[in-house]
Amino acid sequence: MTLVELMVGLALGLVVVSSLLLVLAHASTRGQDLQRTSIQIENGRYVAEVFREDLRMAGFFGETSVGGALYTQPDPCSNAPVGWNGTPLTFPAPVQGYGSADVLPCLSNRRVGTDAIVIRHVGVETVVAAAIPGGNTQYYVQYSYCAGDPLAPRLMFSNDRSAFTLKDRACTGVNAVRPYVSRIYYVADCNHCGADGDATPTLKRVDLVGNQLITTPLAEGIELLRFEYGFDIDGNGSPDSYLTALGALGPTAAWSNVVSLKVHFITRSLDKAIGDNLAAAQDFQLGGIGAVSTAHDGYTRKAYSMAVRLVNPSAVREAQ
Repeated sequence: MTLVELMVGLALGLVVVSSLLLVLAHASTRGQDLQRTSIQIENGRYVAEVFREDLRMAGFFGETSVGGALYTQPDPCSNAPVGWNGTPLTFPAPVQGYGSADVLPCLSNRRVGTDAIVIRHVGVETVVAAAIPGGNTQYYVQYSYCAGDPLAPRLMFSNDRSAFTLKDRACTGVNAVRPYVSRIYYVADCNHCGADGDATPTLKRVDLVGNQLITTPLAEGIELLRFEYGFDIDGNGSPDSYLTALGALGPTAAWSNVVSLKVHFITRSLDKAIGDNLAAAQDFQLGGIGAVSTAHDGYTRKAYSMAVRLVNPSAVREAQ
């Protein structure tokens, strides 16, 4: 083999290797883009399902009739919940919204320009009152189904096992209880907030567990959260007006009149995309919220919107 043949062979080999490396680099980039998009879509669908399931439970306060009941708007950051009463029958509002300007001290690292929402209901599974452990701090709701029980109280709300004495339908035993569920959803600036410099916006949930408020991260990359509330003005169970906050006058000035919601949120990729064309600035139209502009900062974004009917508050009004 001559020197010329060796040099030609090396040059051809270098061209082939360079082509293979270029193909490998493109494949790796496309794989990263696909993985980035898949995670972003998965997080968006998960958040949509979380809101859909919990909002459909909002206002479920057990088998008792809630027709004609009164509603209060208790402090969601309190670890000693109120808003329950048997005379007259009184419940906390099924949903309670807080705009970006409303301050809730129990929401740490809340992201600027995002909404928060409180969802309340009781658990699906019943608990035998006698099985509640001593020293329990979890709050429960118990109703009287016995015609022989006094009308006052019609329900008992407590975390004390000895307080649950209301009878079942047979009037021979103590009725079961249901755990009280109170949750706040909001967007935080970080997931693991601290000195590690984590700056990934994250959807979080604050649960009232016993007499403590426990914050749990749900999904990373949730950058914006906004709500439109469907208020039922004429009492037929259907929304007559969608507002982003309480109306100043009339029946809309109460969270108990919300019968549906429109949930809008924007997801952001967890890492920056490769290529300016994938992460350009975008404008998203979020229904009645209006247009929202995002920055050209290297992250890709997607917008989600959905409408959810509050089954329990709206069904009661339809039956009246």
